[in-house]
Amino acid sequence: MIKFFRKIRRKLLSENKLSKYLIYAIGEIILVVIGILIALQVNNKNQITNEKKALKNYLEKIALNVKSDIKVGELMIKTRTEQSLLCSQATELISNNDWSDQKKITNAVFTMIIEQPLNFNRSGFESLKNSGYLQHLDNPKIEELIYKYYNAVDKVIFEENSLQVWANDLDLELHKSGFFSRWMEFKKRPNQKLNEVIGNYTDLLAKHKGSDIVLSLLYRGFLFTAELTGFYDEQITVGKELLQAIEDHNNE
Repeated sequence: MIKFFRKIRRKLLSENKLSKYLIYAIGEIILVVIGILIALQVNNKNQITNEKKALKNYLEKIALNVKSDIKVGELMIKTRTEQSLLCSQATELISNNDWSDQKKITNAVFTMIIEQPLNFNRSGFESLKNSGYLQHLDNPKIEELIYKYYNAVDKVIFEENSLQVWANDLDLELHKSGFFSRWMEFKKRPNQKLNEVIGNYTDLLAKHKGSDIVLSLLYRGFLFTAELTGFYDEQITVGKELLQAIEDHNNE
């Protein structure tokens, strides 16, 4: 094609047909500009297609994360609800000096002290933010739900951490007061496993000053569950809305 145009230019110049050459040159320039515009349009379409594909992949990854998070939230609601009942029953046993179910008392105390791992996954959201493709998301509903969802996740994490910090402080006080040392009977049962050194919660132990801390710990475990489950309910509800919005967007 280039050789063909060169032959035409040479012929016109050799024949001294300047006016025709100028017309031809202008026409050639116009053709080149049109070619460039077409190439740019094709390139833009390809770029838009690639951006949409990449964005779809990021949203699908976020959806996988959210589905996993919802399972975590549902499991934590179940765990905290069971814990609340256990703390209520243990509180009643200790308050009534009823030592008939030592296992229930022990489990209630340690379920408040032992940290519950939270495995929320925001890798998809972080990848989307770092990629710069978030600015190409032309769906304000999804963007709003993404931030709303991770804000709900942050609330859950904050409340769980607050509960754990508070429980850890009381745990430390129980150690300082000598309550755990007496309850676990370290002196009577040296070099034994933890589950083997825990003694019975008795009238004598109930009179120890650490027993009031235990009751505070259990009472908090009983009451705090209702508040915690509210935060999990929000996380799960918004998560399901986000999943639906992403599915609708990717099916368009």
